[in-house]
Amino acid sequence: MEKVYVIGHKVPDTDSVASAISYAEYKNSVDGKKRYIPSRGGELNPETTFVLNFFNVPIPLLLQTVEPTVDDLTLKEPFYARPDTPVYDVATLMEEKNIKNVPVVDESGKIVGVVTERGLARVYVRRTKVEPLHIHPVPIRSLARILQAEILYKPQKQELISGSVHIAVEALHVLLKKIVQGDVVIVGDDEPAQIALLENGAKLLIVVNKAPVSKRVLEIAEQKGATILRTSADAFGAAKLINLSLPVSLIMSKDFPVVSYNTALEDVKDLVFESKYRAAFVLDFEGRLVSVITRTDLMKNVRKKVILVDHNERSQAVDGVDKADILEIIDHHRIGDISTLHPVFFYNEPVGSTSTIIASWFFREGIKLEKEIAGLLLSGIISDTLLFALSTTTNKDREIARKLEKISKVNIEDYGKRMLMEGMKIKGQDPISLLKRDVKKYVIMDHNIVISQIMTTDFEGVLKERDKFKDAMERVKGSLGADMMFVLFTDPIKKSSLVMYDCDPRILEHAFGSRGKENILELKNVMSRKKDFVPRIGDALTSLRK
Repeated sequence: MEKVYVIGHKVPDTDSVASAISYAEYKNSVDGKKRYIPSRGGELNPETTFVLNFFNVPIPLLLQTVEPTVDDLTLKEPFYARPDTPVYDVATLMEEKNIKNVPVVDESGKIVGVVTERGLARVYVRRTKVEPLHIHPVPIRSLARILQAEILYKPQKQELISGSVHIAVEALHVLLKKIVQGDVVIVGDDEPAQIALLENGAKLLIVVNKAPVSKRVLEIAEQKGATILRTSADAFGAAKLINLSLPVSLIMSKDFPVVSYNTALEDVKDLVFESKYRAAFVLDFEGRLVSVITRTDLMKNVRKKVILVDHNERSQAVDGVDKADILEIIDHHRIGDISTLHPVFFYNEPVGSTSTIIASWFFREGIKLEKEIAGLLLSGIISDTLLFALSTTTNKDREIARKLEKISKVNIEDYGKRMLMEGMKIKGQDPISLLKRDVKKYVIMDHNIVISQIMTTDFEGVLKERDKFKDAMERVKGSLGADMMFVLFTDPIKKSSLVMYDCDPRILEHAFGSRGKENILELKNVMSRKKDFVPRIGDALTSLRK
């Protein structure tokens, strides 16, 4: 089935993860033609990890880029050979299937080599040194098949044959001196020669030109434990076919390009077009051969199909979103700047969380909500509204949450406080990791702005570590290529945010009437980044620009 990835912003919070998992569940319930896969754009924060563990829900797929990868191709079942497959069979396969490369895999399915048309040419056409003909260990029945020969006699216990090959064109007494026990002889319609060869240790006679073989010869073959094959080919043709009976393990190349499901198609294109094979071999996560990618496969326009939840700005989306095929966008934030290739379903509602929107659709469509999914959606609402304390909270958030409370069988207040406390633990944690835990990028008045939000009830501890946080701000700001950065340490109990900023202090003065001290400012009743903070920063930038 066609895959569609449902994914939140690149720095996942509880609402984005809950929305991705729940909306994938919703879509799989209403659309049986596609497979919707819940995904995440980065590592989970402690709060979200607690939620998934509490409701025993698997962690969604990590998808840090939505650039097309090998997994987005329609991979074909590969033709392959085993190491002991005769070269004749591989050459026949190439001819019948019109393919130029045949991978060689072992019994576990792992690729050990590749046979190519060029490789075959080097072995059989470009040889300048005349070498003695030799049969490597090969099943007698396989050799008979390659020679299109009858098995006139074969000892019951003899299955494999190997040894030097002689053609009976010399005087018999000369040839007999060359033969050692176990050799193979190509012989024609010459009963005395056939008998003499068997008497002198030949283990296999290949009788050419469909020549007759007497009862006497067969009796001697039985006595000596030798095999007799008869073919319609002439001596030259038989020798040529014997040369094709050796196993491909002797001529295969062991240097070949491999890719995995996660390899970007741009990288695959470079690999394929630069490779002498003009192909790349796809391995699964256990190293087993899955498919072969050729130049023809890469001519198709392939894009990952995605649904974006809880964001609609390019700066917040995972890498490669411009190369993806966006099918839907479900959000509750301001309208951003993501563009699409064609008209899509875009739903944006000014409620406290995306989880509220998705839960309401479950109820609207009468789709059964399992306890685990209800718990995730409830957690998304609690997280994004800070247990209904933020100014972005609506009556719809509260109504939906109460319905979810009954299904998930948790107490909103008790569970909510426990969940939020899991996300507020900052003591002893790395400041840079904390700043990156919930960070969003905005483009306002041509400025690249980064705003990080950290939930905590320990303003005193933050102030004690102010130098560490300021240093971390400078490093994060630089790594994200931002013009300015703000960090909101938000206390849902005090309904207040301690703001650290790295920007022109006049912006804070215009927005909130004060610049604080040492680039730190406490703002009462400022808890929502999107409603209480970003709009006022935008207004301040507009005023300063005039």
